Amino acid sequence: MRILFAGTPDVAATCLSTLADSSHEVVGVLTQPDARGKRGKSLVPSPVAVLAQELGIPSFKPADARSAETREWIRESGAEVAAVVAYGQILERPVLESLPGGFFNLHFSLLPALRGAAPVQRAIEQGLQETGLSVFKLDEGLDTGALARQEPHSIAPLATAGELLEDMAEHGARVLVEVMDELGRGTVTLTAQEEEGASYARKLRADEARINPARPAREVAAHIRAFAPNPGAFTSVRGSRLKVLGVGNTEAPEGMSLAPGEFGVTKKHVFLGTATEPLELTLVGPAGKKHMAAADWARGVRLETGERMEEESAA
Repeated sequence: MRILFAGTPDVAATCLSTLADSSHEVVGVLTQPDARGKRGKSLVPSPVAVLAQELGIPSFKPADARSAETREWIRESGAEVAAVVAYGQILERPVLESLPGGFFNLHFSLLPALRGAAPVQRAIEQGLQETGLSVFKLDEGLDTGALARQEPHSIAPLATAGELLEDMAEHGARVLVEVMDELGRGTVTLTAQEEEGASYARKLRADEARINPARPAREVAAHIRAFAPNPGAFTSVRGSRLKVLGVGNTEAPEGMSLAPGEFGVTKKHVFLGTATEPLELTLVGPAGKKHMAAADWARGVRLETGERMEEESAA
């Protein structure tokens, strides 16, 4: 089939790569406009735009996907159907009706659960052990379209949102190709979503990211994993912000009793006191520095057992 691909971040690029290697022809790519880089000095193309250029696939980067120009570009691409993965703009009815086969979206949850912008992060935050993938035909609702395929996907006990999303993107890419195969054969069966069990996975907010050690260890761990790598759960130590980007399952040494927010330090491990047992911290991001092992950070700053997190970060 001739496919238009719409997507923007790394996970979408993974899917584009798999589609491009399949028997289908990706005839065009719709992606977000170039954005300011981390240093803000120059515009940087999206991962999907970079890959499209490498593959020699024409791309279009409209600031407003609702525009007549966008619809015209889509129609002129010659695509029969569109595959959508984390595009980043709402596609309204005139766009959705611009291709004969419609637009099929890969979503990282078992719909109708966790509709919205952050299904992977919220699944981890909720302590789920399993989530899944859904490919559905886009309509004007928020992730409400008829389902073409669903598959479960387990959540590893210590996986961060970034790690889980990367793993799910590879799984989802294969599923997306299979759905495109079925569309080409005319064998796809669409099933309307049930509203029972519907939930919403809102986008992560920066004001949610602060670590609360007064919660049980399992909840603190889930919070840290859900916010890693972006925006990163954080606390403050000695007046500086510290992101915490990974947790482990090492038990604290016998006799180490930590109050919530209190650090425990050994030669190879760093622990944080919670409302229940101490939680091992494995990866941190000190302000202005690269991510590093928590034990290396603790040695570098000479952190001592008994030091505590601070309630407010430095200005």
